[in-house]
Amino acid sequence: MSSFPFYASIPGAPIGKGRARAAVVGGHARLYTPKGTAEWERATAFILRSLWRKPPYDGPVEVRLLAVGPRPKRLMRKKDSVDLIWKPTKPDNDNIEKCTYDAIVMAGLIRDDCLIVKNDTQNCFTEIGGIPRIEIMIRPINCEPKSFLPDDWQNGVNNDCKDNDDTEYGVDCF
Repeated sequence: MSSFPFYASIPGAPIGKGRARAAVVGGHARLYTPKGTAEWERATAFILRSLWRKPPYDGPVEVRLLAVGPRPKRLMRKKDSVDLIWKPTKPDNDNIEKCTYDAIVMAGLIRDDCLIVKNDTQNCFTEIGGIPRIEIMIRPINCEPKSFLPDDWQNGVNNDCKDNDDTEYGVDCF
């Protein structure tokens, strides 16, 4: 965590970005963010703003999120892990990211969410006895991007297939 100059833990269940709603006002259609989403973004931005007393980042940044939702009773059995466990339910990662990134921009931590060029989001249920929260870590990126693919994939060759005989399934190695 020391390599991330900003860390915050926001109590409360993370929410996903709600779909924009439309209303007719004065004969014109007006789009707005749902009330629950807007309230969560404002409350989160308020907490983040109180922790950040610097100008916003204006270059590429990395953001890591740990979204910890409430654990359902069905996962409170003795045989279930007492630690964080994966949460393969809604809200999903991309909607949690959208909502959180909007709060980060609203708080003035970064100028625009397009500056987030590297991210990692984990979606979990709480530890037994833990509280729902979202943990946010942000750091500037001062290096060039690197491909995470092996060199042979970058050249369009998959050498992993050499040992596999997938011809019976109609799969050709490229």
